[in-house]
Parts: sequence; C-alpha cells; structure tokens
Amino acid sequence: MISLDQAIIDSIVIHKIGMKAAQETDPCKNNFYSKHEIQFVDEETQYFLKNYFSLAMKSPDTYRFKENSASIAPLVTDLFEQRVNFLDSSIKLAETLYNTLEENDETRSEFYVVHFSNCIVDDLTVDAVGIFKSEHKEVFLKIMQNENEVNFQPENGISLKKLDKGCIIFNLEKEYGYIIKAQDNQKSGNLYWIDTFIDAKVIENEYFNTESFLKICKEFNEEVLAQNETVRNEDRVKFLQNSLNYFQRNQTFDESQFKEETIGNPEVIEAFDNFKQRYKNQFEIEAPTSFDIDEIAVKKSKKYLKSVIKLDKNFHIYVHSRPEFLERGYDENRGKSFYKVFFEVES
Repeated sequence: MISLDQAIIDSIVIHKIGMKAAQETDPCKNNFYSKHEIQFVDEETQYFLKNYFSLAMKSPDTYRFKENSASIAPLVTDLFEQRVNFLDSSIKLAETLYNTLEENDETRSEFYVVHFSNCIVDDLTVDAVGIFKSEHKEVFLKIMQNENEVNFQPENGISLKKLDKGCIIFNLEKEYGYIIKAQDNQKSGNLYWIDTFIDAKVIENEYFNTESFLKICKEFNEEVLAQNETVRNEDRVKFLQNSLNYFQRNQTFDESQFKEETIGNPEVIEAFDNFKQRYKNQFEIEAPTSFDIDEIAVKKSKKYLKSVIKLDKNFHIYVHSRPEFLERGYDENRGKSFYKVFFEVES
C-alpha cells in the first residue's frame, strides 16, 4: 500500500514553463523560475494540495527509473540527499522538462516540485519527491459580497480534481530505480512524460502481468485470428470469452493450462506462441508463463476484451459474453448467411 494520507508537504516550488514554439529558444527567457520556495503552514492548504497531488497515484501501475537513466534520476537523488539545493534542483528539473518538449509545443503550464515527508509505502515511512505539470485551466465563478449585494466574477484556475501530469518518487529501493507512481492524462500525441522526461519503466508485478497477457489475447484475436479466413467469428468470440473466464475463475495463471483449456488446437497454439514472442520483443517485457492473477486488472480488461462481428457494411454485433447465445446459419432462399441471437431479458 502507498499512501499520502499522513504525509506532510515540507517544500514546494512552482515555476512557469513557456511555449517551446515561441520565438526564443533559450529556456531562461521562455520560462519563469521562482526565486523562493512557497512558505505556508495552514492545514487546509496542505489537505487540498495533497488530494490534488495524490491523483498521480491513480494508475495501478508502479514504475522504476530505467537502468542508468540520465534524465531526472540524478536530480531526484540530489533532492533526497542534498535538501539545501532544493530550489536549484527544481530549476534544473524544469529545464530538463523544457528540453524534452517538441519544438512545436504550444502549451504554457505550471511546473511543481514538492518534497513530502511521512509517506507510507508497505508499512514503511519514507520521504518522497513529487513533480507535477498543470496544462489546462477551467473557468470558476468567484462569489463576492459587499454591503449592497452578492455578485460573481469569472476567473481562470486549476481544477483540483484533474491532474494533467504527475509523478511521485519515493525514497525507497534506490539501487533498483526507486518506487515511482506516475500519471499522464494525455491519451494521444507526444506521450513524453513517462517515457522520456521521467524515463521510467513499469514494474512487472501481478497487475502488470495480468493486464499484459489479456492484451496479448486481445491483439492475437484482432491481428491473427481475424485475418485467418478459416477461423469463424463465433470461434473468435469464444476464444476471448474463454480467456476472460479463465482469469476470472483462477487465482494463479499457468500458461500450459490456459492454452489447453482456452485454445486446444495445436496449430492455433503454435500461432499464439509465435505472436506472444513478437509481442514480448516489441514491448520488451518478460511475459512469464506463471503468475498470480490480479482481480483489478481482470475487471479493467473486461472493458476492452470484447469481440465485434462485422457483417458487410450494415451491422456490427458487439459480443461481451455468452457466445453460446449466438447461432450462425445460412438461408438458402435468400442466399445469405445470418446470426440468430438468443436472450433472456430485453433492456
């Protein structure tokens, strides 16, 4: 368990990151660097900021710095070991981020560097360094009252319920690359935050292994089975549903057992093994043959582990479960194939 519930914000600095696409390429001219740490002591501010920064831990994935990472890992170590240089190190982090941005980047943002103490990681109390970036502003109505009336004024600000980018590095397992929680709400485009700026890789734990194998099943279904004209659509549906059923009813995963119960056909098993090897090489993961199954990863995978049967250009059948409720046939009078769908309740 990782928690900031009892954590204390000891230091915080906010810098402004300018547009990389602006005329000036000198980060000292495009960016604004604070000259002092923010000084505050009230508990209410601590409470709201901790809730905001905790959004960086929303993803169940946990990361480490890549081996011999030359990005921000040395700067983070300096922050842990040389607290007197907190302000200087935060400026170096901001410069590193600016240099990571693409040349045509047109976002202006705030960049926060935070030092936490009293964080909990698996019953251990450790300190941590948080690095956050806010890119989007929202309009708020500020209510004002004077002796004559109550009025309002629109203002731009940051929503404390949405964190654009963030990471928290916990001062634990330094020799392995620390323990890192990270979040990037950008779904497409230049996904530089985790891969380039933080330069981190996912720790391959039970959650990661479960999610990865179910993704392999999904990609195999779409890239191999769907392209094989001898494989019927209902067989593809059955494969995905059997895969999900296996993970739902077992606590541990055994690949030999999985392939026997879910696939069965030796030729398809060989194709699956070849595809899995390509997947491992492409994404540089271990993909072990046995591991404990993570229930959260299984529940998350149910959202995308469904099959779509495309019928000419007229219909798509989305099958989430129970492939036995589908029956395929052929109408000789019309000269066309059909699907018969059985159901219990119409909603």
